[in-house]
Amino acid sequence: MQISLHRYVVGCLLFIISCQPKILPVPTEAKPEIKSLSSLFSELEARKSAIRDVKAFVRTKISGENLNQSFRQTLLVKGDEAMRVDTYSLFRQVLGVLIYKGEKTLMYDPRENRVISGEAVWESMHRVLGTYIDFGDYISVFSGGIPHLSHLQTKIAKWNSDQTVLQIETINQKTGERVDIGIDAYTLLPKSLFLTRGTREIYRVYWDDYKKVDELDFPHKVVIEIKSKKQSIVVSYSDVMINQGISLDAFELALGLRH
Repeated sequence: MQISLHRYVVGCLLFIISCQPKILPVPTEAKPEIKSLSSLFSELEARKSAIRDVKAFVRTKISGENLNQSFRQTLLVKGDEAMRVDTYSLFRQVLGVLIYKGEKTLMYDPRENRVISGEAVWESMHRVLGTYIDFGDYISVFSGGIPHLSHLQTKIAKWNSDQTVLQIETINQKTGERVDIGIDAYTLLPKSLFLTRGTREIYRVYWDDYKKVDELDFPHKVVIEIKSKKQSIVVSYSDVMINQGISLDAFELALGLRH
């Protein structure tokens, strides 16, 4: 009788265990796969070419040692050809107009009603903004593109620790500078860029807050960190319009201004 009772209890336990729902292993999210670096760079080139011009209102914050300023500006960018930045006071008065075109930078000073060129531009820019920026180095950055992309040659490509960003080390074949690029593994959009000249890091760029503009992903926040000056420039975009067919005339200053 005791043996039968023991067998009965064991049998019930086995039955209960067998009826318990089985816990299956939770599948981890599939890691992204990128076919080849050549195809990735082709996509980056195609994306850069697709954004032919940009028009936007921006709020720019510049910070650094003994420097903390914020400006309202309008921004016009036409490919790598031309860029225009109008800077306003809190009362919407024009503080200055910067134009980069044909690898030259001009500035209109409304206080003296004159156009400034050459080295004097940097002095005036510093007076208005608290710093100076070489737009020739950064022009692609403001429309979400990687500067001098066609000159970059890949040396090393690897994942970051959680495989969300593809880190690509490249060399600019024209200048010899090292350019490290971070690409989002899922969207294939640029996230960061570090430029190093020799052993000295020159600047870093971060693109963030991507939003759709006319079916294209556009970063509504761009951060530039200039290492040599220990300065940070944060540009936040609003009312972004792209591919409006901006004429090169928009990058000309009015005739009659005194030089």
